[in-house]
Amino acid sequence: MKPTRTPTQIIPNIEDCEWTPSVAHLFRRHYILQTPMYFLRCIYAVFYSLYLLFVLKPPTDADIIRFVENSTICMLIRPAKDDRSDEYEVTVDDCKLRATGGFHLMRMSIRYKKGEDGDQILCFNRNGVEISDRSQIFSTWYFYGTHSSHVKSHLFSNSLVRHIVDRDLKTLQESTYTAIPLHYGLLHSSISVLNGEGIVPSFLGYGGVGIRESLVEESGNMSAWEGHQSGRRWDLLGKESLLYKLFRSRRALRDVMKRHGIDLKLLEALFNHIIVHSMDHHGGDESSHLRYSLHPWHTGCTSYQAFKTNMFRVLIIRPNLNPLAPNTLRSINKPFYQDLYRELKKIDPEAAEVATASVMY
Repeated sequence: MKPTRTPTQIIPNIEDCEWTPSVAHLFRRHYILQTPMYFLRCIYAVFYSLYLLFVLKPPTDADIIRFVENSTICMLIRPAKDDRSDEYEVTVDDCKLRATGGFHLMRMSIRYKKGEDGDQILCFNRNGVEISDRSQIFSTWYFYGTHSSHVKSHLFSNSLVRHIVDRDLKTLQESTYTAIPLHYGLLHSSISVLNGEGIVPSFLGYGGVGIRESLVEESGNMSAWEGHQSGRRWDLLGKESLLYKLFRSRRALRDVMKRHGIDLKLLEALFNHIIVHSMDHHGGDESSHLRYSLHPWHTGCTSYQAFKTNMFRVLIIRPNLNPLAPNTLRSINKPFYQDLYRELKKIDPEAAEVATASVMY
């Protein structure tokens, strides 16, 4: 296969999701194949969320630390400043996220310890105030993880899709599906889960608590990541950690791209579009047994708040694969995707099974 033409720069911009003639076929495909599945998923989510109310448990220190380490937040983890080998820190000094009720998450930090006696949170600070309530701590990191760090894995998708379509890159055709119309629906639809104060999301109980405009603003805020790329130790948390698996997966993707003649200037975009996005959803779904409110400032968690959290998790966090068109790497009978699937399966077999060629959910 001949190498693809040298691409123009892929610009990270989650707002570049408007309908244009070149991507009209992607909107049609999305509305025909994906939209009906979202409605069916909503019905399933109601009943499953009611069931979960009977089995949920409050988050422990270990649950909070597990979520931080098994989501894209893991890229912000650093050894404790006093070089304690068993202690770690995460600090966010500048955050733009706002929640319903006029709340603004400006900054936060956590320090925790790992050892033979179990994982332990040593301190957590939010907006300059020490917080000890474990449900609030988990809710705060969940809010940040789903509305900031995860959204950054979506940033390259719109521009990448337009690049593939405009250049008719057949090898990467499956990586164009759903991302742009999905982003358009999330950011502009009145029934979007991100429109938490809308009539339909509020009535059905699936609306989130983040303000959409602040999510868009925060998506381009890389202040927490500045300087982390050069100083990151990928093996900091061990070779079975998500952090190290991301490192290995990026290297595997690079090698597969070389073998199939795909321009390496697309590496960062494809890495986020395919691998980071899928692995983050896979890791985030592991918290489905916990009881907490979506709103970081809620104290306690009522049954209704727990139900809303369940709905959000099932509809947004859990990998929602359409059985008629899953677009998983393993289901695509093309050399590039099959090669990548085999490589990812060596790194994380479970995540490889649900990894999709594009942002599908």
